[in-house]
Amino acid sequence: MAKSFSGHYKTGGSDVIVRVSVIFFEDSGSIVSYCPALNVYGYGSDEAGAKKSFEVSLGEFFRYTLNKGTLESELRKLGWTVSNTRKMYPPSFSDLLRNNEDFSEIFNHHDFKKEDRDITIPTAA
Repeated sequence: MAKSFSGHYKTGGSDVIVRVSVIFFEDSGSIVSYCPALNVYGYGSDEAGAKKSFEVSLGEFFRYTLNKGTLESELRKLGWTVSNTRKMYPPSFSDLLRNNEDFSEIFNHHDFKKEDRDITIPTAA
């Protein structure tokens, strides 16, 4: 399976640009949006609500890790490769399935839809 996540860190500017896949599935009557490469979730009564919730959660993840200076270490913990030139490579789907129990459960037991999108997060809150 091809790598479905890609990203880079723009060193000359003030933002982080990442291409991520978000998985949408139904759980207990709610729609869940989940990015396994970042382990970030959103929830809503419909897909639009789940997307909005996900965007808030993702923004908080980046804001918190950037403010604490832990973005790169968190990405590494999640299986990302971060090079000395600040290029970032997310884990492959096969690595995520092997190492992420939540994603493996979703992949194996839920119908889901995948959406890829670019997300830009400022490096200063």
